[in-house]
Amino acid sequence: MMKTMSAYTFEIDDVAVAVSEILDQLDVEHTLCAHSVGLMTCYDEFIETGVTKALSDALPFDIIGCSTMASASAGELGEMMLCLTVFTSDEVLFSAGVSQSLTEIQDAPLIAAYQGARKILPGEPAMMLMCGPTISQLGGELLVEKLDAITGGIPLFGTLASDYRMDYNRTYTIFNGQSSNDTLSFVLVYGPIQPSFFVATIPGEKVQTQKAIITKAEGNILMEINDMPVQVYLEHLGLIDAWVATASFPFLIDYNDGTKPVLRSIYTLTPEGYAVCGGRMPVGTTLMVGDIDCADVMYTTGETVKQILQVPEPSCILMFSCLTRYLVLEADPTAELEQVRSSIHDTVYQFCYSGGEICPVYTENGRLVNRFHNCTLIVCVL
Repeated sequence: MMKTMSAYTFEIDDVAVAVSEILDQLDVEHTLCAHSVGLMTCYDEFIETGVTKALSDALPFDIIGCSTMASASAGELGEMMLCLTVFTSDEVLFSAGVSQSLTEIQDAPLIAAYQGARKILPGEPAMMLMCGPTISQLGGELLVEKLDAITGGIPLFGTLASDYRMDYNRTYTIFNGQSSNDTLSFVLVYGPIQPSFFVATIPGEKVQTQKAIITKAEGNILMEINDMPVQVYLEHLGLIDAWVATASFPFLIDYNDGTKPVLRSIYTLTPEGYAVCGGRMPVGTTLMVGDIDCADVMYTTGETVKQILQVPEPSCILMFSCLTRYLVLEADPTAELEQVRSSIHDTVYQFCYSGGEICPVYTENGRLVNRFHNCTLIVCVL
């Protein structure tokens, strides 16, 4: 059995007050079991003023986390907010770790970090909860691919750091109060848990029925669709005039392996007419063009919340939503947060906006396959 607790603060400047608010809400002297770990998401100024470090120093367990542009937890929501979820159990074990610099997503730091955390567990972990750095346009996908191989394919769930400035210069991961813009912080979870995963993209009617094949690509650079340059293909669909270099017109990629398609943002078009996308664009996969707006965000979030509330006796709900979904809300940027707050009442939850979403998807026979996502709401119910 595992239980969870949540706490929050809006106090950025007064470190002592912020720490006191969190400690009062958690009451750790009377609530912790034998094994505990924390997940923290926060506005980046909490890191700069020293609140995250002071909290880590005051709490008797490891804490991983990252910066985000907005959060929700414990019935509260906001941009300039810090949220902390604590997992505690007598049966479930937690082993936290942090990598060395991942400037180029190298294998060696990831292997060393994983093996260092894994060796203290008595068996294979049930999953990895992770907060990754926002390094490059393909960094998140490479991170997932490498960790999938290193861990033997255990479920990976997490987010890349984000911030409200959109230039990623002040996005941070957190490990025990120390922050970095190029390291991975993570927790291996071992024991009798049964996580359920949910992925929300866009409604089916917002995806064009015309399907195509990726015929030329290198990494996240999409060069040709149906043997046509990408720009020519978009012109053929009548989209190029409406397309304004935003992720509101994402590509939907079907790997043709029995898993649901994943979304890929289009960051920009190159002078050659190629599309720079938010993840790998494998040659031979099926491509469709979608559209996402405020109504789509609200509808998909609402439908997903209905599904997750059907999970029996959940201990905690973790929700990471792409910052693109936040941006398309425009005049009502907290609408998705408000919808979650108004729908989840009796279960601990933590919601934050993501610079890239990491969540397994289910094959037709129920097998889990780790995937990196764009423009997506991902959920893990523990």
